[in-house]
Amino acid sequence: MSIRRGYVDVDHGQLHYRYAGDPDATLLVLLHQSPSNSVMYEAMMALLCENYFLIAPDLPGFGNSDPLSGKVSVESWTAAIEQALSALKISTCAVFGHHTGAAVAAQLAYNKAVECTELIMSGPTLLSDAQKQALPAQASAFPPDDEGSHLLGMWNRMAKKEAAAPLLLRTRETLLGLSLGETYAAGYDAVIAHDLESLLPALDMPVLLMSGARDPLHSCVAPTLELLQRGTAVEL
Repeated sequence: MSIRRGYVDVDHGQLHYRYAGDPDATLLVLLHQSPSNSVMYEAMMALLCENYFLIAPDLPGFGNSDPLSGKVSVESWTAAIEQALSALKISTCAVFGHHTGAAVAAQLAYNKAVECTELIMSGPTLLSDAQKQALPAQASAFPPDDEGSHLLGMWNRMAKKEAAAPLLLRTRETLLGLSLGETYAAGYDAVIAHDLESLLPALDMPVLLMSGARDPLHSCVAPTLELLQRGTAVEL
């Protein structure tokens, strides 16, 4: 299995994506969490590429995609993804999103600029008031200094997410978190501001919700399920 990469022009610049599988197979678009990028899906793409054609874009400002020129929002990220899919001549797909990517996936399905046949949300972002208050601190910047405390600060933040994560994974996510700069916090603010609750009842395609029991957004699954027309939930 070979994962290839490409760029597509959108209004704000270039958008980078990974892709794999048979172009004639069912198309599944994979949308990543913050502060990661499409690299988080490489292992998943290796497992699914024999049955699906997979496209995993870097959201604007993440990975190798150019940042937005205006305010960051779930809606503006989604518009860029819609432009990219249009440029790739994609009008129909299934879509999978994890955390931040789940918010973008839901907005993509709601907008209907692209026909989303199925929607999968891993860790849906229907945040409680307490979660909205707590999230900004989890993305606050570590001011750089000559002692390198910002490096250790980001390393410890990533370690708290999953203490048993492989060393290479923690290293990768630490570097990605540092590389985002102010985009890290702006991305969290965008998810907090996103009105997911109002669009969920309008989704008329099958929606699969999933999360692990220790996922920080696990508590969001049940209230999300209540608002969906055709929802199903599983616990990993």
